[in-house]
Order: sequence, then structure tokens, then C-alpha cells
Amino acid sequence: MNTKLGPFRRLLAVGGVALAGTVALTGCSLLESASPDDTESNEVTDEQVDQAADAAPGDCLPEVYNGPDATAFIVECDAPEAFWTLTAIEKDPAVTATADGSVEDPTAIYGVCGEEVNAQLPGKPWTDWDMIYDPTSLEVDYLYCIEALGTPNAAGVTPVVPSNAGECFSTADWNIGVYDCADPLVDATLVSVIEVDQAEWETVDYDTLANEQCDSASYAPALDYFGRTAAVFCID
Repeated sequence: MNTKLGPFRRLLAVGGVALAGTVALTGCSLLESASPDDTESNEVTDEQVDQAADAAPGDCLPEVYNGPDATAFIVECDAPEAFWTLTAIEKDPAVTATADGSVEDPTAIYGVCGEEVNAQLPGKPWTDWDMIYDPTSLEVDYLYCIEALGTPNAAGVTPVVPSNAGECFSTADWNIGVYDCADPLVDATLVSVIEVDQAEWETVDYDTLANEQCDSASYAPALDYFGRTAAVFCID
């Protein structure tokens, strides 16, 4: 049986009237669980917008920093709730969002965040991008990049992509992290990793690669939001 991870696509809720003027925050993988009918999950408060305006690389964010469950956009980096660090932020990046809250061309995202953003790189912490934009004009006000600090999240998952034989994870996750192997959500144990050259992330035939190199019961291509495959996990 081949266990294949589909692209870690975000289910983004954009419709409806924004609670904080016309500014909405979206683009981030953390919104995957949002319902298409949920008009609040991607909206930010005036305070969160003000914090974004004052934010700078090196600032820290909690695991959930937007939507009705968020308590703050920026937190102290030594606070127990600190989960992400801001690696870059650009105001008025000349980017236009799509109606579903994403962007058609990732070039601008790569330009701010680097081409490895969101890629599932074995042994590396999670990275992601996000934006604050006007849902009426679709003009992006802020585009920014984040990287996990390495602190386990609320579910106890270490936000580092598996890389060592024997590490356990769940193929159902939007981003692959390391679990306690006794966790009932675990459905994969890493046997080995096939790393893909960056020049081939968008074109690699991961089925052929896995069939040629995996000596395991199944495999899972590590696909990111942009449909790129940075690695293939050989798993049991």
C-alpha cells in the first residue's frame, strides 16, 4: 500500500464581512481546519493589525495568532506560549490575493521568505508564510514569514520534519512533525528518507523514486502548499 500525502492545502474562509474593518489575515497553514462557511476564522482584530504594523524579524508569535481563539499576535519570546519566530515581514509588497485568500504566483512569497518556505525539509523546523489583506480590494498589506521555535505544540508534536529512522508521525497532518510513538494518531514510523534535489521539487516522479529506493512497507511524499516534493519518507 502506498501512503501518499496530498498537498498540504489550506482551506481558507474569506467570504463575509470582516470584523476588523476590511482587514483579514489568511494564507497560513494553521487555517486548514477552517470551514468554508466560517467568516471569522481568518479575521484579525485592530490590536493584531497594530501589532503586525510594529512587528519586526525576531519577534515571536503564539501557535495560534489569528482568529477568534487568538489572544495576541506578538508575544515575548521567553513566554511559554511562544511557538513561531518572525523571520521576515514586508509592508505593501505589491501582491494581490485571490478570492480564496491565497496567491496565484508564489514568486513574491519566495522573494520575501526564501524559496524553502513551507517546504518539508527533513530535520528542519516548520516554516510558513502568511499575509494580512483587504478582502474587498484583495490588496496585501503585510506579507510575512515564520519559523517554528521547536517547542512542542498544543498536541505535543515537535514542529520539526522527521529525519531519523524510528521517528513517528501522522500522515494526516498539514505539516509533518515528530510524535511520541505511543500517540494514537501515529500512523507512520520512519524507516529512511530520500531527499530530493531542490531543482527537482516541482518535477520529481516520487512514485518511481520510492519504488526504486524505499525498502519499507509504504511511502509518503512530503508535499508542501505549493505542490513541491522536498523528500520521500519510506515508512512502516
